[in-house]
Amino acid sequence: MIIPFKASSVKLTSPYGSRTLDGKTAFHSGYDLVGVGSTDVTAAVGGKVVASRIITDKSNLTWQWGNYVCILGDDGRYYYYCHLASRSVSKGDTVKVGDKLGVMGSTGYSFGAHLHFEVREKDGRTTASPETILGIPNKVGVYKIPAKSQLERDLDGLVAHGVIKTPDYWRKTAPTVKYLPELIHNMAEVLR
Repeated sequence: MIIPFKASSVKLTSPYGSRTLDGKTAFHSGYDLVGVGSTDVTAAVGGKVVASRIITDKSNLTWQWGNYVCILGDDGRYYYYCHLASRSVSKGDTVKVGDKLGVMGSTGYSFGAHLHFEVREKDGRTTASPETILGIPNKVGVYKIPAKSQLERDLDGLVAHGVIKTPDYWRKTAPTVKYLPELIHNMAEVLR
C-alpha cells in the first residue's frame, strides 16, 4: 500500500466512481484523501513534474483542482495531486517516491481540506482507479500501512545504503536459505 502523505495512515472520504456532490451526481475520477497526522503530500510514484500551478479562471475546468501538481510517472501515466494549500515542486523537477510535493489544502472546488489524487493513462484523458496504484481499496474508510517485518526493514536499509539493488530477489530468497535473514540483519545493523 502506498499513502501519498508523510503518514502511515490515510482516510479515503470519496472513492473513484459515481457520486453525488452538492446535489449533482457525476463521475468522480480520483480519490479524495486526508492524511492522518500529516498534511504533507508526497509522490506516490517517481517521475517528472509536468505542471505545478493554480488556475483561477473558471472558464478553464482545471480551476476546480485549485493548486495542483501533475507528475508524468516513470510508467508513462499522469498523476494529479489537487487542492493543495501550497506546492513544494516546480515544473521540470524530477521526483522520487516519497518526495514532498506540497501541503494538503482546500483550493479550487473543495468543501474542506483534502487531497484529490487522480491517475490518467498515457493518453492523458482516460482515468484509472487509484486502487491499482495505491493499493487502497475503493471504499470510504481509514487505511494503515501494515507494519514491516524485520527483513523488510533490513532490506530497506541495505537499499538506502546502495548495498543491494534488487530487494525483491533477497525478499524471496532469504526465507529459503539458512542463516541468510540473520546475515542481512547483521549487515543492516552495521550500517545503522
